Amino acid sequence: MYALVNCDIYTGKQIEYNKAIIIDGDVIQSIVEVNNLPAIEHIDLKGLSVSPGFIDVQVNGGGGVLFNDHPDIEGIKTIVNGHRRYGTTDLLPTFITGSIQGMQKAAQAVQDYMRAKLPGVLGIHFEGPFISPNKAGVHDKKYIRLVSKDDLSVITSVRDGVTLLTLAPEIVPLDVISDLSNKGIKVSVGHSEAKHSQTYDALNNGASCVTHLFNAMSLVSSGREIGVLGAALNHENSWAGIIVDGIHVDFEGVKLAVNAKTAKGKGKLFLVTDAMPPVGQMPPAGFKLGPYDIRVEGGRLITGDGVLAGSSLDMASAIRNCIQKVGIPTDEALRMASTYKADFLGLSSRYGYIAPGYKANLTVFNNQIHVHSTVVSGKFEMVD
Repeated sequence: MYALVNCDIYTGKQIEYNKAIIIDGDVIQSIVEVNNLPAIEHIDLKGLSVSPGFIDVQVNGGGGVLFNDHPDIEGIKTIVNGHRRYGTTDLLPTFITGSIQGMQKAAQAVQDYMRAKLPGVLGIHFEGPFISPNKAGVHDKKYIRLVSKDDLSVITSVRDGVTLLTLAPEIVPLDVISDLSNKGIKVSVGHSEAKHSQTYDALNNGASCVTHLFNAMSLVSSGREIGVLGAALNHENSWAGIIVDGIHVDFEGVKLAVNAKTAKGKGKLFLVTDAMPPVGQMPPAGFKLGPYDIRVEGGRLITGDGVLAGSSLDMASAIRNCIQKVGIPTDEALRMASTYKADFLGLSSRYGYIAPGYKANLTVFNNQIHVHSTVVSGKFEMVD
């Protein structure tokens, strides 16, 4: 048992000052007044801030590894460690459109990883393969396909953690979306050219989210057709992930999304990185993505034809951009990095907040959102 002292505490609900966090094993025991601390080990954070550990639900790779190419425990470990230095304590390894054999390996790897009680993974994200070929981006089109029983069997096979599936509702029948939701799969609309009516139908019948808002989706083309984007911004109960790097979405677009998705006091917008292998790789390098050679150029990851291929964004930088470039208050930006994702994933009874009984997964940072250290399953570690 030990205590984190001399820190500002962002709990996910409010900011606490002059208090300490007592950690017992892998859980938070209590938050107490400094004057009431018991005689236990103290870690003095010297005025730094603490928040719930950052969560990322869209991580294609990190530390030089692409999950599609290394769908195994060692690959997951490398990705997790690559993002840990930027404050992400928990993530969903993301398998983008690929073969059913690759999906099976990815599902088994995540299942084995979680059953081994290794830290940092909350489940899996299948981004595809039921997407629009016209909104494929860098997804390998040869693997894009219609729904099959075999694919659905793989997608529903992970028994531990959360499974998130990105699909195009114009490709997938509504009853399949509803059935997946009823089986506990989190369904998100993405890589889609659906009309707004099709998007609303999906969001009202099992889908609950939209993947990387503004990107790889039908946009507002007129007052008569507002596409996936318009439906996502209008739909009060749907969540949306957004890549705040100033590349995938202009910062003015982020402001628009924030205003729409925080209507009536509901925080429904959260941060994702859509990170690729260069995140956490020193120095960042190009990589192969299916048939594409991806290069790193001015913070962009692009194909030879200039198509964006995921991002080199880390979660700490996304938060920093929200605060410095968009004007989002620090406590709200931190909720977008952690609390709202725990809420979306249905894990808010254990993750996303600093409170007694919650998992002791925390991120420690300075006032510029540069990460100093993390606590993962109760273990305090300095960032390299």
